[in-house]
Amino acid sequence: IREYCKIFAAEARAIADFGSVPEIIPLYLIYRPANNIPYATMEEDLPGLFQCYCGREGDGNRLAPPNPSEIGQKCSTFQHWLYQWTNGNILVTDLEGVGWKVTNVKIATKTKGYQGLKESCYPNLLNHFVTSHQCNRYCELLALKSLEVPQPPPRSKGSRSPNVGRKSSSAQSSPQLQKKGLSSPQASRKGSVSPKNARKCPEHVAESQSTAWPKGRDSDKIGQLQ
Repeated sequence: IREYCKIFAAEARAIADFGSVPEIIPLYLIYRPANNIPYATMEEDLPGLFQCYCGREGDGNRLAPPNPSEIGQKCSTFQHWLYQWTNGNILVTDLEGVGWKVTNVKIATKTKGYQGLKESCYPNLLNHFVTSHQCNRYCELLALKSLEVPQPPPRSKGSRSPNVGRKSSSAQSSPQLQKKGLSSPQASRKGSVSPKNARKCPEHVAESQSTAWPKGRDSDKIGQLQ
């Protein structure tokens, strides 16, 4: 988040009328091998009046109005800038500290594990931020777009129900009915001449011819005798 804050500060300093920019102080990780808990975090000591600039209220499920001071308004602008920079995927809250130095930043992400960040707030805070944020003059100096509540995609009125296609397909003739309309293979076999009968026919003709020849010869002999 500090890297995002550095980019935000670079863009803000390019505008002459923007003025000072909030800074998120670094958090250091130290190793203490002699202790039971060897790792610990350490940050810069901030002497002075500790204030909350952009926080939450109630059970932490809703955003509180930002501090009306200049620092509070610029922290709210940083929230808007980061939300727009990440396409609505990251929101920072609980921005508090002393003067322009901010610490104890909490993160809410639209999807779990986005960019490897460990979220520490409710994801629905992003939707609440869109509806509750009011742009100030610093948002206008950075030319930030006004936030809009995302709308669900409209349903197409001309879409047909899947059941309509099923009914039309069922109205077609059934494959079984088409099979009944066709002639049976057995019937075609009965109407055709059997191969056995075809074999018997030539033999029968040959036998009839063989029996007819002797009669012809006898008639010739009778004619000769006469």
